[in-house]
Amino acid sequence: MTTLTTAVGGKVRAVRADPMLTNSALMLATTVLMAGGGAVFWVIAARLATPGDVGVAGSLVAAGDSLALFAQLGLNIAVLRTMPTSSRRAADVVTASVVVAAAGAAFALVYVLLLPLTSPRLADVVGSPVTIGLFCVLVAGTALNVLSDSIFLAIDRVRSYLWLNGVLMGVVKCVLPFLLAGAGAFGLYGSVGGAVLCCALASVWVILRHVPGRRSLSPSPELLASRRFAAAGWVTYVLTVVPLLVFPLIVINALGSSAGGAYFISFQVVGLLHAVVLAVSSSAYAESERALHHRHRVVRKGGLTLLVCSLAGALAMSVAAPYFLAIFGQHYADTGTTTLRVLSFAVVGAAFNYWSMMRLRLASNLAAMIGVQLVSTVVMLVLAVALAPYGTVWVAAAWGIGHVVGGLLGLVLTSTVVRFPDDAPVMP
Repeated sequence: MTTLTTAVGGKVRAVRADPMLTNSALMLATTVLMAGGGAVFWVIAARLATPGDVGVAGSLVAAGDSLALFAQLGLNIAVLRTMPTSSRRAADVVTASVVVAAAGAAFALVYVLLLPLTSPRLADVVGSPVTIGLFCVLVAGTALNVLSDSIFLAIDRVRSYLWLNGVLMGVVKCVLPFLLAGAGAFGLYGSVGGAVLCCALASVWVILRHVPGRRSLSPSPELLASRRFAAAGWVTYVLTVVPLLVFPLIVINALGSSAGGAYFISFQVVGLLHAVVLAVSSSAYAESERALHHRHRVVRKGGLTLLVCSLAGALAMSVAAPYFLAIFGQHYADTGTTTLRVLSFAVVGAAFNYWSMMRLRLASNLAAMIGVQLVSTVVMLVLAVALAPYGTVWVAAAWGIGHVVGGLLGLVLTSTVVRFPDDAPVMP
């Protein structure tokens, strides 16, 4: 018994001493809390609003999240690479925050101005100057919060990330729907966006308390030297999130807002698993960038962790799918169970693609980074448009197939012509 206890204790200490596993566990806990808060919110939304309003609000949430990722301009990836060695850490935080928030507002404005052409149903909801202005502010806040996630990981303050994103945001998100009851689809979106905005402002305040240097708009030479890498990272990010932005519109236009609501709720449920995969891949990438030697070993460990987490999660989600959806209402359980199961296994493909993307970033081959994700996204969109009239199940399958294609292509390239070094290159 003593020997067993000693062995178990040794394993626990080894896990706690491993930054990748520790940060992955903290991010997993944050993701679970965020998913719990999100699930409670959408249960409240499903009870307070019609399926049509939930579908429209879900499309706005997906659009806002996607636009926030567009607005990163690659800075969320660049800070993971440069923050550990930056000579002006506070200035980098301030500069990146201002740029990302401004880009989020600008992209949001362009999006709503194009809605009359792309989705008249959404244009009816976000059509007045007041709602347009609010939408731009909330997307800017969402973009800032996405950036802060990467900064917390880069400065190894993941515990603060847990308290802010896992606790604060969930509480605010679940309170706001009652305060905005009767505001329709935009009220539901405002509840989500308002909670994220509060979390973003609190996150920046906490980060600036823990990074040294002058708080100015004078970024470090290290961050400036990563501009081309950031640009390539931004393009790959845009290509990754385009399907998340476009798929809800494809479903609504092909099958109606009710089907759009069922698809969105299914994606929100599988979002827990998807977020876990993103958290583990981000942690693995951050750890590989910090590693001076044996990067291949770090990447293999990250890939194995991604495979175990995604496959185990997909199997569990597949079994629990009808029970999860029944929480939101029988309509969602009846129409979305198969879609949710397909989405669950599509996340395994997403994990493969994100691991492949990590290998391409370490190889620093910008053309390969962009080219692989372009192929993946084109496959997703072509299949989604062609198959949407046959049901949301096929849209879900299109998402998974595109990720698998990207993962295979990236693995082949990084195993042959675009290899990444085992030792970290010297930063310019």
